[in-house]
This record gives sequence, C-alpha cells and structure tokens, in this order.
Amino acid sequence: MNVSEVAQKCGHVWLHLWQELLPFRFLIVGGWNFVFSYVFFAFTYWLLHRHIHDAIIIVICSIVGITHAFLCHRFLTYRSSGSILKEYLRFYVVYSVQVGANFVLFLLFVRICRTNPYLTQALLTIGLKFISYWGHETFSFKKEGCS
Repeated sequence: MNVSEVAQKCGHVWLHLWQELLPFRFLIVGGWNFVFSYVFFAFTYWLLHRHIHDAIIIVICSIVGITHAFLCHRFLTYRSSGSILKEYLRFYVVYSVQVGANFVLFLLFVRICRTNPYLTQALLTIGLKFISYWGHETFSFKKEGCS
C-alpha cells in the first residue's frame, strides 16, 4: 500500500466518522467553538477590562459565543431543519446553567482567589462543556415527536 492509498483510506475513515457519528461531530465542532470563544474572550478582555467590569465582558462574550456555537451545532453537528427560533431559545436554556456557573466561578476565582483570568476562563470553558452534549441532544435539537 502506497502513501496515497493510506491517505485515501484515512480520509474515508474521517469522512465516515464525520457523517455517521454525532459525538464525533460534537467534539470537533465543540473544539472549534472553544477556540473561537476563548480567542474572542481573550481579545475582548484585553481590550476592555480596564474600562468596564468583568461581569459585562463575560455577558458580551457569552452572547457572542453561544450564538456562534448555536449556528455551528445547528448546521454542522445536528444538521437540524427545525424552527431556528425555537432551537435558539432551547439552546439558550441549556447554556443558561453553563453561563450562570461560569459567571459565578469566574468572578470568584479572578476577584477573590486572584487567579489568572485567561487560565481561569480556559479551564471553566472546558470544564463546563460536559453539560452541553446531553442538553443539546435531549432538548435543544430534539426532534419533534420524539420522547
């Protein structure tokens, strides 16, 4: 087997994983969402933290990050054709727990424990994503008529 044949087989494996396995798509899209959201947070925090309160920065970054994640998961992960408004609102319900925990924990660690805000947000973003998969699978993008 030559290099091009191996590459072609690997490509087929990746394509199969992408097309057939929802958890694989969720992981890949979630990884991209993490990178996007974290870079947006780091830039926004760097730009604004001397001018506005950390809480406002977290709210701004949460709205942008959640909307970006919704669009990516809707079209790439779940390939949904349901009501965009209904799914967007459900997506926000799932993320409300994550955002609330992030809000409290970020302020606790950064303001009281004096941890590095960039490291704190990175760890919180990764840690809190575990609630997302279950919530989106069972609520945000649940097919109508499914119990």
